[in-house]
Amino acid sequence: MKSYNFDSLKFATEGLTGFGCTVIQDNANLPSFMIPINKRTNAQLYEGGSQKTHSAFVVDDVEYKRFFMSKFLNCIINGRAYSWPGMDPAAVIDYDASHAACNAKGAGFHLMSIPERAVINHLIYKSGFVPRGNTQYGKSHSHTYEAGEQTADESDGSGGRRTTRTATGSGPATWFHDGTRNGIADWVGNVWKWGSGMRIKDGEIQIFVGNLAAKQVAHTDASTYWKAILPTGALVEPGTSGTLKYTKDLKIATATGGAGTNSTSNFGSLAAASGVTIPEILYELMLAPKTGVTHSGGFWINTEGERLPIVGAGFHDTSDSGPSALSLYNVRSRVHANLGFFSAFMELESVI
Repeated sequence: MKSYNFDSLKFATEGLTGFGCTVIQDNANLPSFMIPINKRTNAQLYEGGSQKTHSAFVVDDVEYKRFFMSKFLNCIINGRAYSWPGMDPAAVIDYDASHAACNAKGAGFHLMSIPERAVINHLIYKSGFVPRGNTQYGKSHSHTYEAGEQTADESDGSGGRRTTRTATGSGPATWFHDGTRNGIADWVGNVWKWGSGMRIKDGEIQIFVGNLAAKQVAHTDASTYWKAILPTGALVEPGTSGTLKYTKDLKIATATGGAGTNSTSNFGSLAAASGVTIPEILYELMLAPKTGVTHSGGFWINTEGERLPIVGAGFHDTSDSGPSALSLYNVRSRVHANLGFFSAFMELESVI
């Protein structure tokens, strides 16, 4: 039998949402609204997946029963990240500062990881509902009657002003990941979201094992936690011969080719180079498009040096926006008015 915490905010939130949302306090005793995401296998998440437990639920070879995703894009109060409604989302923040704001909350809190993002995206495409968002200066580019509450603006280039960011959760239900207000707000649009536990280095795809991001392990350029991927799915040291890379011609290959940049309006356009097998781990982490899924969102690449992922698109990305939107173009020091983050939480002591 569950032992209930009768903290009034937590109890009311769980009761009103049927445990679709809860409240988690940090080391400053301040709350964040968080969405529990229960453990799944790859077979439950996408066609052709194995019975392997998805990486988002595995830390140091231990399986955990769930993780928690921020319900709202995060704001920052006294150096800590918070998932609160009706706020101007934190923006103009780089990769390392986003990590710091999440880690400052205490053990288990972390910057949303690419495995966690993948689980939610797989569930979105399984459901058949694709969320919209603030993708055209305060409104949906495809449904322009859908709008959020302005929290920031910029020059429109002709003497006027136009909306950029909108208040967290202020859009309609279609701006939540599952099409209901019990879901995650602004999963698409408003601001791009930094993702942890994945990067490219000179085009080479590098990840952490499982969901080590939940342990706040080092994400520095020189961190020893980065692993490259062979076409067999084996994880090896970066720079090992024959590892998988993204190329500037939008292929997944074992040779990088020349350094450069490119983009496509649809993530589903990515394909394996001739003779290259895409392993399950890339489908699992939604780093390669699965046949049969109609993706929404573009893909951007820069194969020179270290590039960190941002996902979900921002307030001016229009038809390039969507759950699958993935940019591997930005260095870790990049800041912009349309670049923010979600924090996540995993109770690492709670296992099944």
